[in-house]
Amino acid sequence: MSYPSGAAVELAGTERRNLDRRPLAAPPPGPLRSACRRREAAGYRAPVASPDGRREPLILVSHRGPVQFARDATGRRICTRGSGGLVTALSGLAGRLANGVWICAALSEEDTAVCGEHHGRSFVATHETARGAVLRMIDIDPAVHHKFYSIVANPLLWFLQHNLWDLSNAPNITANEIDAFVAGYEVVNRRFAEVVVEEVATRAGRAVVMIHDYHLYLVAPYVRAHCPGTFLQHFVHVPWPQPDAWRVLPVWMRESLFTGLLANDIVAFHTERYARNFLLGCQDLLGLSVDFGRLTVDVGERRVAARWYPISVDVSSLEELANSPEVQDQERQLENSSREFLILRVDRTDLSKNVLRGFLAYDQLLTDHPELTGRVTFLALLQPSRQDVDEYLEYADRIRRLVADVNLKHGNTDWQPIDLRFQDSLPAAVAAYKRFHVLMVNSVFDGLNLVAKEAMVVNRVDGVLVLSEHAGVYDELGAFALGVHPFDISQQADALYRALTLPREERRTRRQVCVDIVRTNDLDKWLRTQLDDIAAMQSG
Repeated sequence: MSYPSGAAVELAGTERRNLDRRPLAAPPPGPLRSACRRREAAGYRAPVASPDGRREPLILVSHRGPVQFARDATGRRICTRGSGGLVTALSGLAGRLANGVWICAALSEEDTAVCGEHHGRSFVATHETARGAVLRMIDIDPAVHHKFYSIVANPLLWFLQHNLWDLSNAPNITANEIDAFVAGYEVVNRRFAEVVVEEVATRAGRAVVMIHDYHLYLVAPYVRAHCPGTFLQHFVHVPWPQPDAWRVLPVWMRESLFTGLLANDIVAFHTERYARNFLLGCQDLLGLSVDFGRLTVDVGERRVAARWYPISVDVSSLEELANSPEVQDQERQLENSSREFLILRVDRTDLSKNVLRGFLAYDQLLTDHPELTGRVTFLALLQPSRQDVDEYLEYADRIRRLVADVNLKHGNTDWQPIDLRFQDSLPAAVAAYKRFHVLMVNSVFDGLNLVAKEAMVVNRVDGVLVLSEHAGVYDELGAFALGVHPFDISQQADALYRALTLPREERRTRRQVCVDIVRTNDLDKWLRTQLDDIAAMQSG
């Protein structure tokens, strides 16, 4: 990551290490005789860049895709932006998939219908979010998907990687969880891998495969076996905890997940801390030889690199959206109901986002500073998340009850301290980004948190970022935010007060440096840095 010139920043960490790599071990024999296998037999090793400088096609692989299909009230098919933080992060790449493809699951009934109409093959998505990307949706049996997603991916892996388990009570690894892993998680990962191999073959083995997130840790081994010369990278967008956290899982299960990732050439994260935690796990749990100087781990005759690339935003697209009529209309509505100060949070109703403690801190702020009565509103734009998981349903109910308590305690007939809205509206969120005085991001743990970057870029009133030290984005923006510990409610209350009372010039300086950092390290640079590292490993 590079900082803008003039920013008073002391760089933490070290410069990017040299990337080196040992020859791949011979692949195990398999029945598939694809084009990529034939090319590898001839000694072919696909470069990332063609001789004329053009990049090799990218095969992007994620559970959710950039769009979702449905039917409106009239029965007409509609195409909407896909939900979830990962889709937000990756949608900016959709238009960069020249001769590439985005592989994802068909998640709605209408997705399945579209998938069937294209006979399971790829098609061009016309929705603006997809930016003309070629998509290939995979139809997965609902019962298998339930095991894969609602038992293993969420909550088992999500809770583990965000340190959310109450270990005195959960998790319980029973025959149900074991069956879900074997008959759900493994099956879905194998299906994704088979499709990846097919798509690599259609490109004559010339492709770079970029797999994303915790849903697909087992994809790479199958692809490696059938296309051993295809470059594989897996980007983990969630936190990677220290080794002891993984001991919650049975030995065979955690080793399966680690070895699945180690079939890649690069395992990537948002922060150096997470990359090092991964290598610690390889050393402590698998007994592998790790070089913490070069950030590599030896797996047989192969050398796998752990890297970190903090994802960013498409600044120009975000600013274009901020100036759109839809956002301006939402902004006018917000201004008509605004008070002197606006505190904002934009999150999913996920336990990792720490919404309850944020409201408790606001409650304490109003108790400690009664002079703020009627002058400040906490606007919470919350997108309901994982409503098929009991813990999430209960959490959403607790949010509603706490908001009602705070509003009853501090509010009056003219003013409600918390404006709680359960919705998924990007224009409304961007309008609020433009008008906030304080942005609350107090995550328990977060892989990165793009809201912090998006909001600072488009804010127009020199808003201040209150930021959890456990969010991955803290490594980039923490020096210019007001850092908080996610479990210290009193500290968060104090940070809110300080943010509201900072001198205007300091507010302006803090925000501007945050904006400069994001502009300097934008989405294009995020992708370019990864492709440059891949090219270096290919030629090394």
